[in-house]
Amino acid sequence: MRPLPFLLAVTALSFCVLPGVAHSEPLQGTWSGSGYVKPTDGQREKVRCRVSYSPQGSSVVAVSATCASASTTIRQSGQLSMVTANRYVGDFYNSEYDISGRIRVSVSGSSQTVTFSSARGKGSLSLRRQ
Repeated sequence: MRPLPFLLAVTALSFCVLPGVAHSEPLQGTWSGSGYVKPTDGQREKVRCRVSYSPQGSSVVAVSATCASASTTIRQSGQLSMVTANRYVGDFYNSEYDISGRIRVSVSGSSQTVTFSSARGKGSLSLRRQ
């Protein structure tokens, strides 16, 4: 079992863009950055991620991301919903490893903090607008 992919998959959902919103939308565009993943049964590992966004409704966004660590590269997808103007919550799924979990995103200007968790681990990212 490779627990790292699960955690990387969670990060994918941490980014979004809302449909019909001007460029000033807090999460519009491409974001990238780094952080860590911590499998429940493994060592904490550094990761880097890059994310793309696709509007799915007035406050729902589909997300796809590529995340990499020293040992693997993972592609994952998911959805986020806007909770407030600068906070988002969503779910992710990684079909390659059959892993799902929850993500929380907090945006402040051109940076964001992402936390994620599932039954198989947790992690955190700091991202910047590209």
